[in-house]
Amino acid sequence: MPKKELMTLLAIGGAGCRILRRVAESSAADRLRLLAVDTDASALEALALPGENTLLAAARWRAGRGCGGNTIDGQRAVAHERSRLEKMLSGSEFLVVVGGLGGGTASGGAPVVLSVARKLGIATMFLMTLPFSLEGHSKRKIAEETVREELLELADAVLCLPNDLLFSVLAPTTPLAEAFRLADEQVSRALLALTAVLGYGNLLAPEFGSFAALLRRKKSFCSIGVGVAKREEDGVAWVEKAMDRLLASPLLGGADKLGAADAVIFSLLGGPELSIGDAKAALELASSHMRGETQMVVGASTGEEWAGMMQLTAVTVRFDAENEVAQVMQKAAERTPRRSRSGGAGEDASQLTLPFLETVSKGIMEKTAPVFWENEDLDIPTFKRRNATVDNGKTARE
Repeated sequence: MPKKELMTLLAIGGAGCRILRRVAESSAADRLRLLAVDTDASALEALALPGENTLLAAARWRAGRGCGGNTIDGQRAVAHERSRLEKMLSGSEFLVVVGGLGGGTASGGAPVVLSVARKLGIATMFLMTLPFSLEGHSKRKIAEETVREELLELADAVLCLPNDLLFSVLAPTTPLAEAFRLADEQVSRALLALTAVLGYGNLLAPEFGSFAALLRRKKSFCSIGVGVAKREEDGVAWVEKAMDRLLASPLLGGADKLGAADAVIFSLLGGPELSIGDAKAALELASSHMRGETQMVVGASTGEEWAGMMQLTAVTVRFDAENEVAQVMQKAAERTPRRSRSGGAGEDASQLTLPFLETVSKGIMEKTAPVFWENEDLDIPTFKRRNATVDNGKTARE
């Protein structure tokens, strides 16, 4: 049996490859196994990774030209490479997948990657960016459907990062290329922080089980704040400087995001010289910006690659309101008394009734002479005349 690699980071699609390129520039990436899958040959070539670490999907019939945003083509292309994907991921214990949803390769291929990871028994987390609003409704719809219908049910954890967060912080005059560069840099730093504390945390190492339990089966949106400080440049106030930079991060969407979050994943990275006082000060500063009921997952790690510096990372999580409503309705249904269809005691298969207003309009017959038969107004619906109960076709359990 092959020796297991603890942590694998896989980029899928063009946006994922851009982010992975930024990750590869850091010395901290040496602890990670970096992989990339795309249908665009130029995106993979720009990564400068070993050939065995990249996969050009469906090279024969797509010829390395990408999918042109077609999700079906992306799905077919990556599904065509299932056996090669299995070989690439074999030996991994924990997989982080990064990409941008709404296009072809990532939206179509991410579910295929998840399927392969599940087959191999690999714990899997997705960090996926959502398209800008200006890119159109169709892209946003594709991204939403991919998350809801393909990823949430099987992935251990899914984090969705809206690109629109950039608009809330950056000046309107910011060049588009600079905005994307900043976004890629922030996501890459967040990925390094998450993998460092989840896989190698030597001070405070949160268990992935509790981390996944927080996110599993819940549709959520996240924002990312990263603050870096250097002791030599920032002096004794370096903790405060790191927190100020975190709050000003372009993908955090404003300092109020910490206070509005349902959960915050907070990590602290530093060199071997990082003191307990610095760690305590950083955690107290972060907590001061959050509500008391906010769930907090904390991790901290030190290493030579962080010597002389400190990085604070906050991933804020806000659960979708629709998900909260669904949970409330499910709990209400569970409290409803149940009986069997046969009428006996036990399971309740009684159906929920549809609400109807007491006042019933006759529609186009409102101003006509009423039609009576055996003292019944035939212009009034039968269910109303007979006081019938109309069900919605679902049981209380459903």
